[in-house]
Amino acid sequence: MTKPGFQARDTVLVGVDGSAASAAAVRWAAEEAVRRSARLHAVHVLDPGPPDAAASGRDLRLRLDVARQSVPGRVGGWVYSAGVDVDTAVSVVTGDVTAQLAREAADATLVVIGAPDSLHHSSLPGDLANACRCEVAMVGPIGDVTFLDVPAVRAFVDGGRDAQPNHEHSPA
Repeated sequence: MTKPGFQARDTVLVGVDGSAASAAAVRWAAEEAVRRSARLHAVHVLDPGPPDAAASGRDLRLRLDVARQSVPGRVGGWVYSAGVDVDTAVSVVTGDVTAQLAREAADATLVVIGAPDSLHHSSLPGDLANACRCEVAMVGPIGDVTFLDVPAVRAFVDGGRDAQPNHEHSPA
């Protein structure tokens, strides 16, 4: 329940993994959040890996502790380097990257990710475009931005209106 007179703010969600593209994505998402008068929510997802050994549970707890201590400062530095002042939240979660980002983006108006730099996450942009109810933007390490769109999903979400085709934007 919201307080009287309080207006919910839009959210721009950005996936964070520590890569150069991720840093560029955070900076671009922060600027976009300011343009939209939205809140920035940075999400770092740790893949727990196979649940076959007790050691993997200890390893995951250690990785979670390290991420919870380091990711907020890294995100804050990237937002600061963008030269904007934006309300920022940072979450560190575990699970499948696509599923967790889509879950965290349930109420977001935009999802931003860095362009994958490995084959391991090469399907992430398309998977997120399919899984998210909002627009998905992918930012390359030099700041080039591509908006991803899946027409069937957008048509359903937009109540049957035609979806916009894929388009690219250069950084401002």
